[in-house]
Amino acid sequence: MLTPKLTLITQAADVPEPVLLARLSAFGALPPEARARVAVQLRDPELSGAALHALGGRLRDATAALGASFVVNDRVDLALLLGADGVHLGRRSVAVADARALLGAGAFVSVACHSVDEVLRAAEAGADAAVLSPIFATPGKGPPLGLAALREARARLAAASRGVALLALGGIDAASAPACLAAGADGVAAIRADFGGALPAPLTG
Repeated sequence: MLTPKLTLITQAADVPEPVLLARLSAFGALPPEARARVAVQLRDPELSGAALHALGGRLRDATAALGASFVVNDRVDLALLLGADGVHLGRRSVAVADARALLGAGAFVSVACHSVDEVLRAAEAGADAAVLSPIFATPGKGPPLGLAALREARARLAAASRGVALLALGGIDAASAPACLAAGADGVAAIRADFGGALPAPLTG
């Protein structure tokens, strides 16, 4: 799995499934190499296990048809069952090494980080990506870290010669995503934002 330039995170209360699928299908106009940089992350804590599995199956089919990637939040068992491309681990999830042991060496493993130090620890643990959040103000997620945190994380990863991808999350939309990329992020993730079928590009000039 390629590092996603854009990850759409599920949350049915804010973005109903038909809306999410419509947003996903809009990327179909992109060339295959660009569609491969889109991912969907299954994360819906309000759903029952059965409903989450059913939703995951539909999203697995939709991403496969598009040529995009499919990642499951926290639930390594569900990732295995659905044939996901990878898993996103939180603070109370299994270790990166344990997730790889279960999913296979080729699985994509990202880790939730809420400080630059946590980004470095994720890199040391062997994660493919560190997801730093919240970059901008997001309800219920604490004070925003700002673009400065992305710049610091990128600089410290470079100084430590760590190759982990850096993804930005929290209050990001199509207008603010380019600034995140310019600050050092390799990609962005969002729940509510509609990117209109276009991948974010870094600021120029």
